[in-house]
Amino acid sequence: MNDDTILKFDRPPVSRLFSCAAVFGSAALVFVYLSQSADDIDVLAFSALILLFLGTFAAMLLQYGDHIYVSKSGVMYENRFLKWFGRRGRWMKWEDIVEVREIRKKVLVLLSRDGRRMLVDAILGYAIARAEILRRAPQAIVSGTLARDDA
Repeated sequence: MNDDTILKFDRPPVSRLFSCAAVFGSAALVFVYLSQSADDIDVLAFSALILLFLGTFAAMLLQYGDHIYVSKSGVMYENRFLKWFGRRGRWMKWEDIVEVREIRKKVLVLLSRDGRRMLVDAILGYAIARAEILRRAPQAIVSGTLARDDA
């Protein structure tokens, strides 16, 4: 890999499909409720179903918007939909990472000097991201299942 290359990691297609299925399922619940209770709609139940739909829709947008970037200068989590609300991604520089903790060989938690944390989890190409992070942050303390692998 060229050092000027920026690697981009997304959520796996299966988790994206599950989030879409949840949206369609919650929308179906709303329509079934409307069709079966057209003359007697309970406001509380209907509101709960609408909130369920909106929550699954928001979760789907977050699934589709998540990206993790790895470059020669650092690593960044960014969600393209959260950018609309002013939450832009910030780069965590390699020299600022003081600890890399792995949980169950599925999740990396990066801890920086200034107290920020970044999760690298549930991405397509997790093994590649893990190898790049460990290669580029050799000064970081390695803990969790990573430390047990070394022992």
